[in-house]
Amino acid sequence: MSGRAGRRGKDDRGIVIQMMDEKMEPSVCKGILYGDPDPLNSSYRISYNMLLNLMRVEDVDPEYLLRASFHQFQQESEAPALEIQADGLESQAEAIVVGDGSKEEEDRVDEYYQLNQQLLITEGKMLKISRKPQYVIPFLQSPGRMLECTIDGENYGWGVLISYKKKTGTGSAGSAGKMAKEATVSGPEHTIDVLLPCFDRHFDAEEGKARDEVKEEDASNIGLLWRGVSSHCRAVKADDDEKLVTDRVFTIGLSDIQDLSAVRLHIPKDIHPAHARKNVGKSVKEVKRRFPEGVPVLDPIKDLGVKSEDYKKSQDRCDTLKDRLSSHTLLTEVEEKDRMKMVLDYGKRSDLQEQAKVIRNEARACQGLVMRDELKKMKRVLRQLGHVDANGVIQTKGRTACEINTANELVVVELMFCGVFNDLSVEQCMALLSCMIFDEIVKDENPTEGLKSYLSNPFYKLQECARTVAKGIIACKIELDEDEFVAKLNPGLMEAVFAWCKGAKFVDVQKLTGTFEGTTIRTLRRLEELVRQLSSAAKAIGNHELQTKFERGSELLKRDIVFCSSLYL
Repeated sequence: MSGRAGRRGKDDRGIVIQMMDEKMEPSVCKGILYGDPDPLNSSYRISYNMLLNLMRVEDVDPEYLLRASFHQFQQESEAPALEIQADGLESQAEAIVVGDGSKEEEDRVDEYYQLNQQLLITEGKMLKISRKPQYVIPFLQSPGRMLECTIDGENYGWGVLISYKKKTGTGSAGSAGKMAKEATVSGPEHTIDVLLPCFDRHFDAEEGKARDEVKEEDASNIGLLWRGVSSHCRAVKADDDEKLVTDRVFTIGLSDIQDLSAVRLHIPKDIHPAHARKNVGKSVKEVKRRFPEGVPVLDPIKDLGVKSEDYKKSQDRCDTLKDRLSSHTLLTEVEEKDRMKMVLDYGKRSDLQEQAKVIRNEARACQGLVMRDELKKMKRVLRQLGHVDANGVIQTKGRTACEINTANELVVVELMFCGVFNDLSVEQCMALLSCMIFDEIVKDENPTEGLKSYLSNPFYKLQECARTVAKGIIACKIELDEDEFVAKLNPGLMEAVFAWCKGAKFVDVQKLTGTFEGTTIRTLRRLEELVRQLSSAAKAIGNHELQTKFERGSELLKRDIVFCSSLYL
Protein backbone atom coordinates (compact mmCIF):
# COMPACT_ATOMS: atom_id res chain seq x y z
CA MET A 1 0.00 0.00 0.00
CA SER A 2 1.40 3.40 -0.97
CA GLY A 3 -1.38 5.62 0.36
CA ARG A 4 -1.73 8.86 -1.56
CA ALA A 5 1.18 9.68 -3.89
CA GLY A 6 1.63 13.44 -4.26
CA ARG A 7 0.26 16.30 -2.18
CA ARG A 8 -3.32 17.25 -2.88
CA GLY A 9 -3.62 20.68 -4.52
CA LYS A 10 0.17 21.11 -4.81
CA ASP A 11 1.62 18.26 -6.91
CA ASP A 12 0.37 17.48 -10.42
CA ARG A 13 1.60 13.88 -10.16
CA GLY A 14 2.74 11.32 -7.60
CA ILE A 15 5.55 8.78 -7.77
CA VAL A 16 5.37 5.31 -6.23
CA ILE A 17 8.45 3.08 -6.19
CA GLN A 18 7.59 -0.60 -6.00
CA MET A 19 10.36 -2.65 -4.38
CA MET A 20 9.98 -6.43 -4.43
CA ASP A 21 11.96 -8.76 -2.19
CA GLU A 22 11.01 -11.92 -4.10
CA LYS A 23 10.46 -13.03 -7.68
CA MET A 24 7.01 -12.37 -9.08
CA GLU A 25 5.25 -13.26 -12.30
CA PRO A 26 4.42 -10.24 -14.51
CA SER A 27 0.70 -11.07 -14.42
CA VAL A 28 0.70 -11.06 -10.60
CA CYS A 29 2.53 -7.73 -10.50
CA LYS A 30 0.10 -6.24 -13.00
CA GLY A 31 -2.82 -7.49 -10.93
CA ILE A 32 -1.45 -5.68 -7.86
CA LEU A 33 -1.07 -2.38 -9.74
CA TYR A 34 -4.16 -2.47 -11.97
CA GLY A 35 -6.41 -4.95 -10.17
CA ASP A 36 -10.00 -4.21 -9.21
CA PRO A 37 -10.55 -2.57 -5.82
CA ASP A 38 -12.05 -4.59 -2.98
CA PRO A 39 -15.84 -4.77 -3.19
CA LEU A 40 -17.79 -2.36 -0.99
CA ASN A 41 -20.13 -4.52 1.11
CA SER A 42 -22.52 -3.12 3.69
CA SER A 43 -21.91 -4.10 7.32
CA TYR A 44 -25.14 -2.49 8.47
CA ARG A 45 -26.63 -3.86 11.68
CA ILE A 46 -29.39 -2.89 14.07
CA SER A 47 -28.56 -1.94 17.66
CA TYR A 48 -31.00 -1.88 20.58
CA ASN A 49 -30.35 1.85 21.01
CA MET A 50 -31.31 2.48 17.37
CA LEU A 51 -34.42 0.29 17.67
CA LEU A 52 -35.62 2.02 20.85
CA ASN A 53 -35.12 5.50 19.37
CA LEU A 54 -37.16 4.49 16.33
CA MET A 55 -39.91 3.07 18.49
CA ARG A 56 -40.06 6.37 20.41
CA VAL A 57 -41.17 8.24 17.31
CA GLU A 58 -44.85 7.98 16.54
CA ASP A 59 -45.86 6.45 13.17
CA VAL A 60 -42.27 5.35 12.39
CA ASP A 61 -41.81 1.69 11.51
CA PRO A 62 -38.30 0.27 12.20
CA GLU A 63 -38.73 -1.90 9.11
CA TYR A 64 -38.75 1.26 6.99
CA LEU A 65 -35.13 1.91 7.97
CA LEU A 66 -34.20 -1.61 6.89
CA ARG A 67 -35.88 -1.14 3.50
CA ALA A 68 -34.02 2.13 2.95
CA SER A 69 -30.60 0.72 3.95
CA PHE A 70 -27.67 0.15 1.58
CA HIS A 71 -27.58 -3.46 2.82
CA GLN A 72 -31.13 -4.01 1.52
CA PHE A 73 -30.23 -2.32 -1.78
CA GLN A 74 -27.23 -4.63 -2.25
CA GLN A 75 -29.36 -7.69 -1.52
CA GLU A 76 -32.06 -6.66 -4.01
CA SER A 77 -29.50 -5.78 -6.70
CA GLU A 78 -28.29 -9.40 -6.70
CA ALA A 79 -31.77 -10.80 -7.43
CA PRO A 80 -31.97 -10.09 -11.23
CA ALA A 81 -28.63 -11.80 -11.91
CA LEU A 82 -29.75 -14.83 -9.90
CA GLU A 83 -33.04 -14.98 -11.80
CA ILE A 84 -31.16 -14.92 -15.13
CA GLN A 85 -28.86 -17.69 -13.89
CA ALA A 86 -31.86 -19.79 -12.83
CA ASP A 87 -33.55 -19.23 -16.21
CA GLY A 88 -30.38 -20.37 -17.99
CA LEU A 89 -30.21 -23.59 -15.94
CA GLU A 90 -33.90 -24.30 -16.59
CA SER A 91 -33.37 -23.77 -20.34
CA GLN A 92 -30.49 -26.27 -20.28
CA ALA A 93 -32.70 -28.75 -18.42
CA GLU A 94 -35.55 -28.37 -20.91
CA ALA A 95 -33.15 -28.98 -23.82
CA ILE A 96 -32.31 -32.46 -22.49
CA VAL A 97 -34.63 -35.07 -24.03
CA VAL A 98 -35.02 -38.34 -22.13
CA GLY A 99 -35.65 -41.35 -24.35
CA ASP A 100 -38.27 -40.61 -27.02
CA GLY A 101 -39.47 -37.56 -25.06
CA SER A 102 -42.93 -38.95 -24.26
CA LYS A 103 -44.56 -38.48 -20.86
CA GLU A 104 -44.87 -42.23 -20.29
CA GLU A 105 -41.17 -42.76 -21.03
CA GLU A 106 -40.15 -39.98 -18.65
CA ASP A 107 -42.36 -41.38 -15.88
CA ARG A 108 -40.80 -44.79 -16.32
CA VAL A 109 -37.26 -43.39 -16.20
CA ASP A 110 -38.18 -41.23 -13.20
CA GLU A 111 -39.40 -44.28 -11.26
CA TYR A 112 -36.23 -46.24 -12.11
CA TYR A 113 -34.01 -43.23 -11.25
CA GLN A 114 -35.69 -42.66 -7.85
CA LEU A 115 -35.38 -46.34 -6.96
CA ASN A 116 -31.70 -46.27 -7.92
CA GLN A 117 -31.08 -43.12 -5.82
CA GLN A 118 -32.78 -44.72 -2.81
CA LEU A 119 -30.60 -47.80 -3.29
CA LEU A 120 -27.43 -45.67 -3.34
CA ILE A 121 -28.48 -43.84 -0.15
CA THR A 122 -29.26 -47.12 1.61
CA GLU A 123 -25.95 -48.67 0.54
CA GLY A 124 -24.19 -45.53 1.82
CA LYS A 125 -25.82 -45.99 5.25
CA MET A 126 -24.75 -49.65 5.32
CA LEU A 127 -21.21 -48.70 4.34
CA LYS A 128 -21.04 -46.06 7.08
CA ILE A 129 -22.05 -48.61 9.72
CA SER A 130 -19.78 -51.40 8.48
CA ARG A 131 -16.75 -49.09 8.28
CA LYS A 132 -16.74 -48.28 11.97
CA PRO A 133 -13.30 -48.86 13.54
CA GLN A 134 -14.38 -51.78 15.75
CA TYR A 135 -15.37 -53.81 12.66
CA VAL A 136 -12.63 -52.87 10.18
CA ILE A 137 -9.43 -52.28 12.18
CA PRO A 138 -8.83 -55.99 13.10
CA PHE A 139 -8.48 -56.74 9.35
CA LEU A 140 -5.99 -53.89 8.73
CA GLN A 141 -3.28 -54.90 11.17
CA SER A 142 -1.19 -56.85 8.63
CA PRO A 143 -0.19 -55.43 5.20
CA GLY A 144 -1.10 -57.16 1.95
CA ARG A 145 -4.90 -57.32 2.15
CA MET A 146 -6.67 -56.25 -1.03
CA LEU A 147 -9.00 -53.25 -0.67
CA GLU A 148 -11.40 -51.60 -3.10
CA CYS A 149 -11.21 -47.83 -2.63
CA THR A 150 -13.24 -44.79 -3.60
CA ILE A 151 -11.53 -41.40 -3.16
CA ASP A 152 -13.52 -38.17 -3.53
CA GLY A 153 -16.34 -40.06 -5.25
CA GLU A 154 -14.01 -41.68 -7.83
CA ASN A 155 -13.59 -45.48 -7.73
CA TYR A 156 -9.92 -46.47 -8.08
CA GLY A 157 -10.64 -50.20 -8.03
CA TRP A 158 -8.67 -52.81 -6.12
CA GLY A 159 -5.42 -51.97 -4.36
CA VAL A 160 -3.19 -53.45 -1.66
CA LEU A 161 -2.91 -52.39 2.00
CA ILE A 162 0.57 -51.09 2.83
CA SER A 163 0.15 -49.83 6.41
CA TYR A 164 -2.41 -48.66 8.97
CA LYS A 165 -1.91 -45.94 11.58
CA LYS A 166 -4.02 -44.38 14.32
CA LYS A 167 -3.29 -40.82 15.38
CA THR A 168 -1.90 -40.58 18.87
CA GLY A 169 -3.65 -38.54 21.54
CA THR A 170 -7.16 -39.47 20.40
CA GLY A 171 -7.98 -41.81 23.27
CA SER A 172 -9.71 -41.01 26.54
CA ALA A 173 -6.77 -39.50 28.45
CA GLY A 174 -8.62 -36.81 30.35
CA SER A 175 -8.19 -33.17 29.42
CA ALA A 176 -4.82 -33.84 27.77
CA GLY A 177 -6.37 -36.41 25.44
CA LYS A 178 -9.22 -34.04 24.63
CA MET A 179 -6.78 -31.23 23.77
CA ALA A 180 -4.74 -33.56 21.57
CA LYS A 181 -7.88 -34.68 19.75
CA GLU A 182 -8.95 -31.07 19.14
CA ALA A 183 -5.49 -30.29 17.76
CA THR A 184 -5.73 -33.09 15.19
CA VAL A 185 -9.28 -32.62 13.89
CA SER A 186 -7.97 -31.50 10.51
CA GLY A 187 -7.40 -35.09 9.34
CA PRO A 188 -9.03 -38.51 9.89
CA GLU A 189 -8.27 -40.33 13.12
CA HIS A 190 -7.43 -43.56 11.26
CA THR A 191 -5.15 -43.37 8.19
CA ILE A 192 -4.41 -46.17 5.75
CA ASP A 193 -1.73 -46.31 3.06
CA VAL A 194 -2.95 -48.25 -0.01
CA LEU A 195 -1.13 -49.02 -3.26
CA LEU A 196 -3.57 -48.22 -6.10
CA PRO A 197 -3.33 -48.10 -9.91
CA CYS A 198 -3.74 -44.56 -11.21
CA PHE A 199 -3.24 -42.24 -14.18
CA ASP A 200 -1.46 -38.90 -13.76
CA ARG A 201 -3.81 -36.01 -14.66
CA HIS A 202 -0.76 -34.24 -16.07
CA PHE A 203 -1.09 -36.40 -19.21
CA ASP A 204 -4.72 -35.32 -19.74
CA ALA A 205 -3.57 -31.82 -20.74
CA GLU A 206 -4.07 -30.34 -24.21
CA GLU A 207 -1.98 -31.64 -27.07
CA GLY A 208 0.76 -29.69 -28.86
CA LYS A 209 4.23 -30.20 -30.24
CA ALA A 210 6.01 -28.68 -27.27
CA ARG A 211 3.58 -30.40 -24.94
CA ASP A 212 4.22 -33.79 -26.54
CA GLU A 213 7.98 -33.41 -25.97
CA VAL A 214 7.39 -32.65 -22.28
CA LYS A 215 4.99 -35.60 -21.99
CA GLU A 216 7.52 -37.94 -23.58
CA GLU A 217 10.17 -36.86 -21.09
CA ASP A 218 7.76 -37.15 -18.13
CA ALA A 219 6.60 -40.60 -19.28
CA SER A 220 10.17 -41.90 -19.11
CA ASN A 221 10.45 -40.76 -15.46
CA ILE A 222 6.92 -41.62 -14.32
CA GLY A 223 8.02 -44.69 -12.37
CA LEU A 224 10.02 -42.52 -9.97
CA LEU A 225 6.86 -41.06 -8.44
CA TRP A 226 5.51 -43.28 -5.65
CA ARG A 227 3.15 -41.02 -3.70
CA GLY A 228 -0.34 -40.36 -5.11
CA VAL A 229 -3.07 -37.82 -4.31
CA SER A 230 -6.51 -37.55 -5.91
CA SER A 231 -5.88 -33.97 -7.07
CA HIS A 232 -2.98 -35.13 -9.28
CA CYS A 233 -3.93 -38.73 -10.06
CA ARG A 234 -7.26 -40.09 -11.31
CA ALA A 235 -8.68 -43.59 -11.61
CA VAL A 236 -7.61 -45.66 -14.62
CA LYS A 237 -9.95 -45.70 -17.62
CA ALA A 238 -10.27 -48.44 -20.24
CA ASP A 239 -8.74 -46.34 -23.06
CA ASP A 240 -5.70 -45.11 -21.05
CA ASP A 241 -2.20 -45.89 -22.32
CA GLU A 242 -0.85 -48.84 -20.29
CA LYS A 243 2.65 -47.31 -20.30
CA LEU A 244 1.38 -44.28 -18.39
CA VAL A 245 -0.55 -46.25 -15.74
CA THR A 246 1.41 -46.46 -12.47
CA ASP A 247 0.86 -47.87 -8.99
CA ARG A 248 1.17 -45.25 -6.23
CA VAL A 249 0.62 -45.09 -2.49
CA PHE A 250 -2.52 -43.15 -1.46
CA THR A 251 -3.39 -42.18 2.11
CA ILE A 252 -7.10 -42.71 2.80
CA GLY A 253 -9.57 -42.98 5.69
CA LEU A 254 -11.86 -45.82 6.75
CA SER A 255 -14.81 -44.25 4.93
CA ASP A 256 -12.90 -44.50 1.61
CA ILE A 257 -12.81 -48.32 1.76
CA GLN A 258 -15.51 -49.73 -0.49
CA ASP A 259 -14.80 -53.43 0.09
CA LEU A 260 -12.33 -55.62 2.00
CA SER A 261 -11.17 -58.75 0.21
CA ALA A 262 -10.49 -62.13 1.78
CA VAL A 263 -7.32 -62.28 -0.37
CA ARG A 264 -3.97 -61.20 1.08
CA LEU A 265 -0.84 -60.77 -1.01
CA HIS A 266 2.82 -60.93 -0.09
CA ILE A 267 4.39 -57.49 -0.52
CA PRO A 268 8.02 -56.37 -0.14
CA LYS A 269 9.08 -54.37 2.94
CA ASP A 270 10.23 -51.43 0.83
CA ILE A 271 7.46 -50.44 -1.57
CA HIS A 272 9.11 -47.22 -2.83
CA PRO A 273 11.16 -48.66 -5.76
CA ALA A 274 9.31 -48.73 -9.09
CA HIS A 275 9.94 -52.44 -9.72
CA ALA A 276 8.52 -53.39 -6.29
CA ARG A 277 5.28 -51.48 -6.91
CA LYS A 278 5.05 -52.89 -10.42
CA ASN A 279 5.33 -56.48 -9.13
CA VAL A 280 2.55 -55.87 -6.57
CA GLY A 281 0.38 -54.43 -9.38
CA LYS A 282 0.96 -57.59 -11.43
CA SER A 283 -0.12 -59.71 -8.43
CA VAL A 284 -3.39 -57.75 -8.21
CA LYS A 285 -4.06 -58.34 -11.92
CA GLU A 286 -3.37 -62.06 -11.45
CA VAL A 287 -5.93 -62.24 -8.62
CA LYS A 288 -8.52 -60.54 -10.85
CA ARG A 289 -7.75 -63.04 -13.63
CA ARG A 290 -8.20 -66.02 -11.32
CA PHE A 291 -11.55 -64.69 -10.05
CA PRO A 292 -13.37 -63.58 -13.21
CA GLU A 293 -16.69 -63.34 -11.34
CA GLY A 294 -15.22 -60.89 -8.83
CA VAL A 295 -12.59 -60.79 -6.09
CA PRO A 296 -13.93 -62.56 -2.94
CA VAL A 297 -14.92 -60.01 -0.28
CA LEU A 298 -15.47 -60.22 3.48
CA ASP A 299 -19.12 -60.44 4.51
CA PRO A 300 -20.04 -57.58 6.88
CA ILE A 301 -22.14 -59.81 9.18
CA LYS A 302 -20.33 -63.17 9.02
CA ASP A 303 -16.72 -61.95 8.75
CA LEU A 304 -16.64 -58.37 10.08
CA GLY A 305 -19.11 -59.14 12.86
CA VAL A 306 -21.54 -56.26 12.28
CA LYS A 307 -24.45 -56.74 14.72
CA SER A 308 -26.25 -53.42 14.36
CA GLU A 309 -30.04 -53.49 14.00
CA ASP A 310 -29.86 -50.46 11.72
CA TYR A 311 -27.56 -52.40 9.40
CA LYS A 312 -30.02 -55.31 9.18
CA LYS A 313 -32.93 -52.96 8.46
CA SER A 314 -30.89 -51.20 5.76
CA GLN A 315 -29.92 -54.56 4.27
CA ASP A 316 -33.56 -55.66 4.09
CA ARG A 317 -34.49 -52.37 2.43
CA CYS A 318 -31.56 -52.74 0.04
CA ASP A 319 -32.73 -56.26 -0.97
CA THR A 320 -36.27 -54.96 -1.56
CA LEU A 321 -35.03 -52.10 -3.76
CA LYS A 322 -32.82 -54.48 -5.75
CA ASP A 323 -35.80 -56.80 -6.36
CA ARG A 324 -37.94 -53.89 -7.57
CA LEU A 325 -35.14 -52.68 -9.85
CA SER A 326 -34.54 -56.15 -11.31
CA SER A 327 -38.22 -56.46 -12.28
CA HIS A 328 -38.53 -52.91 -13.60
CA THR A 329 -39.61 -52.62 -17.25
CA LEU A 330 -36.69 -50.30 -18.03
CA LEU A 331 -34.30 -53.10 -17.09
CA THR A 332 -36.15 -55.91 -18.83
CA GLU A 333 -37.24 -54.15 -22.04
CA VAL A 334 -34.45 -51.64 -22.77
CA GLU A 335 -30.85 -52.46 -23.71
CA GLU A 336 -28.17 -51.56 -21.20
CA LYS A 337 -26.52 -48.88 -23.35
CA ASP A 338 -29.81 -47.08 -24.02
CA ARG A 339 -30.92 -47.47 -20.42
CA MET A 340 -27.70 -45.95 -19.08
CA LYS A 341 -28.02 -42.99 -21.45
CA MET A 342 -31.63 -42.37 -20.43
CA VAL A 343 -30.82 -42.52 -16.71
CA LEU A 344 -27.78 -40.24 -17.09
CA ASP A 345 -29.78 -37.70 -19.10
CA TYR A 346 -32.58 -37.74 -16.55
CA GLY A 347 -30.11 -37.37 -13.67
CA LYS A 348 -28.40 -34.43 -15.38
CA ARG A 349 -31.73 -32.74 -15.99
CA SER A 350 -32.83 -33.30 -12.38
CA ASP A 351 -29.57 -31.77 -11.09
CA LEU A 352 -30.01 -28.70 -13.30
CA GLN A 353 -33.61 -28.26 -12.16
CA GLU A 354 -32.58 -28.60 -8.51
CA GLN A 355 -29.81 -26.01 -8.95
CA ALA A 356 -32.27 -23.64 -10.63
CA LYS A 357 -34.73 -24.12 -7.74
CA VAL A 358 -32.07 -23.32 -5.12
CA ILE A 359 -30.92 -20.19 -6.99
CA ARG A 360 -34.51 -19.00 -7.48
CA ASN A 361 -35.21 -19.40 -3.76
CA GLU A 362 -32.04 -17.42 -3.09
CA ALA A 363 -33.30 -14.68 -5.43
CA ARG A 364 -36.63 -14.55 -3.57
CA ALA A 365 -34.76 -14.27 -0.27
CA CYS A 366 -32.78 -11.32 -1.68
CA GLN A 367 -36.00 -9.54 -2.59
CA GLY A 368 -37.42 -10.02 0.91
CA LEU A 369 -36.63 -7.70 3.82
CA VAL A 370 -33.19 -8.44 5.28
CA MET A 371 -32.82 -8.90 9.04
CA ARG A 372 -36.61 -9.07 9.54
CA ASP A 373 -36.32 -12.13 11.80
CA GLU A 374 -33.48 -10.52 13.72
CA LEU A 375 -35.62 -7.40 14.24
CA LYS A 376 -38.52 -9.46 15.63
CA LYS A 377 -36.21 -11.29 18.05
CA MET A 378 -34.69 -7.99 19.24
CA LYS A 379 -38.17 -6.63 19.98
CA ARG A 380 -38.86 -9.77 22.04
CA VAL A 381 -35.62 -9.15 23.99
CA LEU A 382 -36.73 -5.59 24.80
CA ARG A 383 -40.08 -6.91 26.09
CA GLN A 384 -38.35 -9.67 28.04
CA LEU A 385 -36.03 -7.20 29.84
CA GLY A 386 -38.79 -4.65 30.48
CA HIS A 387 -37.68 -1.90 28.09
CA VAL A 388 -41.07 -1.91 26.30
CA ASP A 389 -44.47 -3.30 27.24
CA ALA A 390 -46.59 -5.81 25.33
CA ASN A 391 -47.99 -3.01 23.13
CA GLY A 392 -44.55 -1.73 22.17
CA VAL A 393 -44.73 1.37 24.39
CA ILE A 394 -41.33 2.39 25.76
CA GLN A 395 -40.94 2.11 29.53
CA THR A 396 -38.48 3.86 31.87
CA LYS A 397 -35.69 1.35 31.18
CA GLY A 398 -36.14 1.81 27.44
CA ARG A 399 -36.10 5.60 27.80
CA THR A 400 -32.75 5.27 29.62
CA ALA A 401 -31.28 2.97 26.98
CA CYS A 402 -32.18 5.52 24.27
CA GLU A 403 -29.41 7.79 25.59
CA ILE A 404 -26.60 5.20 25.56
CA ASN A 405 -24.67 4.00 22.51
CA THR A 406 -21.01 3.95 23.62
CA ALA A 407 -21.26 0.64 25.53
CA ASN A 408 -23.75 -2.23 25.70
CA GLU A 409 -26.92 -0.30 26.53
CA LEU A 410 -28.77 -3.34 27.92
CA VAL A 411 -26.08 -4.13 30.50
CA VAL A 412 -25.56 -0.47 31.49
CA VAL A 413 -29.30 0.03 32.05
CA GLU A 414 -29.50 -3.20 34.03
CA LEU A 415 -26.72 -1.87 36.29
CA MET A 416 -28.60 1.40 36.85
CA PHE A 417 -31.92 -0.24 37.66
CA CYS A 418 -30.35 -2.86 39.95
CA GLY A 419 -29.07 0.02 42.10
CA VAL A 420 -25.40 -0.91 41.73
CA PHE A 421 -24.29 2.73 41.24
CA ASN A 422 -26.23 3.97 44.28
CA ASP A 423 -23.90 2.33 46.81
CA LEU A 424 -20.63 3.20 45.03
CA SER A 425 -18.43 6.27 45.18
CA VAL A 426 -17.86 8.36 42.05
CA GLU A 427 -14.37 6.85 41.58
CA GLN A 428 -15.73 3.29 41.92
CA CYS A 429 -18.48 4.03 39.38
CA MET A 430 -15.91 5.28 36.84
CA ALA A 431 -13.69 2.23 37.42
CA LEU A 432 -16.66 -0.14 37.00
CA LEU A 433 -17.81 1.51 33.75
CA SER A 434 -14.30 1.13 32.30
CA CYS A 435 -14.89 -2.67 32.20
CA MET A 436 -17.41 -2.14 29.37
CA ILE A 437 -15.15 0.25 27.43
CA PHE A 438 -11.78 -1.50 27.69
CA ASP A 439 -11.88 -4.08 24.87
CA GLU A 440 -8.39 -5.62 25.05
CA ILE A 441 -8.35 -9.44 25.01
CA VAL A 442 -8.36 -10.97 28.51
CA LYS A 443 -5.43 -13.40 28.78
CA ASP A 444 -5.70 -14.30 32.48
CA GLU A 445 -8.03 -17.09 33.59
CA ASN A 446 -8.91 -15.01 36.66
CA PRO A 447 -8.95 -11.35 35.53
CA THR A 448 -9.94 -10.08 39.01
CA GLU A 449 -6.80 -11.50 40.62
CA GLY A 450 -4.99 -8.75 42.52
CA LEU A 451 -7.96 -6.34 42.57
CA LYS A 452 -8.93 -4.75 45.87
CA SER A 453 -12.31 -5.75 47.28
CA TYR A 454 -13.76 -2.27 46.69
CA LEU A 455 -13.19 -2.87 42.95
CA SER A 456 -13.72 -6.64 42.62
CA ASN A 457 -17.12 -6.71 44.42
CA PRO A 458 -18.73 -4.19 41.99
CA PHE A 459 -17.22 -6.15 39.10
CA TYR A 460 -18.92 -9.35 40.32
CA LYS A 461 -22.25 -7.48 40.40
CA LEU A 462 -21.57 -6.32 36.83
CA GLN A 463 -21.05 -9.93 35.77
CA GLU A 464 -24.38 -10.92 37.37
CA CYS A 465 -26.19 -8.17 35.44
CA ALA A 466 -24.49 -9.28 32.21
CA ARG A 467 -25.61 -12.88 32.79
CA THR A 468 -29.19 -11.67 33.35
CA VAL A 469 -29.10 -9.84 30.00
CA ALA A 470 -27.47 -12.80 28.23
CA LYS A 471 -30.12 -15.23 29.51
CA GLY A 472 -32.87 -12.88 28.32
CA ILE A 473 -31.31 -12.71 24.85
CA ILE A 474 -30.89 -16.49 24.65
CA ALA A 475 -34.50 -17.00 25.78
CA CYS A 476 -35.60 -14.99 22.72
CA LYS A 477 -33.86 -17.47 20.35
CA ILE A 478 -30.88 -15.22 19.52
CA GLU A 479 -27.65 -17.20 19.27
CA LEU A 480 -25.29 -16.10 22.05
CA ASP A 481 -22.62 -17.73 24.19
CA GLU A 482 -23.32 -16.61 27.77
CA ASP A 483 -19.78 -17.21 29.04
CA GLU A 484 -18.24 -15.46 26.05
CA PHE A 485 -20.62 -12.50 26.50
CA VAL A 486 -19.62 -12.11 30.17
CA ALA A 487 -15.91 -12.62 29.39
CA LYS A 488 -15.95 -9.46 27.24
CA LEU A 489 -16.14 -7.42 30.46
CA ASN A 490 -12.51 -6.58 31.15
CA PRO A 491 -11.42 -5.21 34.57
CA GLY A 492 -7.88 -4.57 33.32
CA LEU A 493 -8.08 -0.77 33.71
CA MET A 494 -10.15 -0.54 36.89
CA GLU A 495 -7.18 0.32 39.10
CA ALA A 496 -5.80 2.81 36.59
CA VAL A 497 -9.15 4.63 36.18
CA PHE A 498 -9.68 4.67 39.94
CA ALA A 499 -6.23 6.24 40.44
CA TRP A 500 -6.85 8.75 37.61
CA CYS A 501 -10.10 9.87 39.23
CA LYS A 502 -8.22 10.25 42.53
CA GLY A 503 -5.94 12.78 40.83
CA ALA A 504 -2.87 10.64 40.02
CA LYS A 505 -0.50 11.72 37.25
CA PHE A 506 -0.73 10.01 33.88
CA VAL A 507 2.81 8.61 34.24
CA ASP A 508 1.85 6.91 37.52
CA VAL A 509 -1.47 5.70 36.10
CA GLN A 510 0.27 4.15 33.12
CA LYS A 511 2.41 2.03 35.46
CA LEU A 512 -0.78 0.34 36.71
CA THR A 513 -1.68 -0.87 33.19
CA GLY A 514 -0.15 -3.36 30.81
CA THR A 515 -1.24 -1.42 27.72
CA PHE A 516 0.20 1.25 25.45
CA GLU A 517 -0.35 4.91 26.30
CA GLY A 518 -2.60 5.37 23.25
CA THR A 519 -4.92 2.58 24.42
CA THR A 520 -5.22 4.11 27.89
CA ILE A 521 -6.00 7.57 26.47
CA ARG A 522 -8.57 6.20 24.02
CA THR A 523 -10.29 4.24 26.82
CA LEU A 524 -10.45 7.29 29.10
CA ARG A 525 -11.90 9.44 26.30
CA ARG A 526 -14.58 6.86 25.45
CA LEU A 527 -15.32 6.40 29.15
CA GLU A 528 -15.94 10.15 29.54
CA GLU A 529 -18.34 9.98 26.58
CA LEU A 530 -20.23 7.10 28.21
CA VAL A 531 -20.44 8.99 31.51
CA ARG A 532 -21.93 12.03 29.73
CA GLN A 533 -24.53 9.77 28.13
CA LEU A 534 -25.36 8.24 31.53
CA SER A 535 -25.75 11.72 32.99
CA SER A 536 -28.26 12.57 30.24
CA ALA A 537 -30.06 9.25 30.82
CA ALA A 538 -30.31 9.91 34.58
CA LYS A 539 -31.69 13.38 33.85
CA ALA A 540 -34.24 11.95 31.38
CA ILE A 541 -35.70 9.60 34.01
CA GLY A 542 -35.53 12.22 36.79
CA ASN A 543 -32.81 10.62 38.93
CA HIS A 544 -30.96 13.77 40.00
CA GLU A 545 -28.73 11.96 42.49
CA LEU A 546 -27.23 9.75 39.77
CA GLN A 547 -27.06 12.71 37.41
CA THR A 548 -24.94 14.65 39.91
CA LYS A 549 -22.70 11.60 40.49
CA PHE A 550 -22.04 11.10 36.76
CA GLU A 551 -21.43 14.81 36.18
CA ARG A 552 -18.86 14.74 38.97
CA GLY A 553 -17.30 11.66 37.38
CA SER A 554 -17.02 13.46 34.04
CA GLU A 555 -15.19 16.32 35.76
CA LEU A 556 -12.75 13.93 37.43
CA LEU A 557 -12.00 12.17 34.12
CA LYS A 558 -11.67 15.21 31.88
CA ARG A 559 -8.30 16.70 32.74
CA ASP A 560 -4.62 17.00 31.81
CA ILE A 561 -2.90 15.61 28.72
CA VAL A 562 -5.53 12.89 28.12
CA PHE A 563 -8.10 15.43 26.93
CA CYS A 564 -5.69 17.89 25.33
CA SER A 565 -6.95 18.78 21.84
CA SER A 566 -3.42 18.57 20.39
CA LEU A 567 -0.11 17.33 21.78
CA TYR A 568 1.67 20.19 19.97
CA LEU A 569 -0.19 22.94 21.88
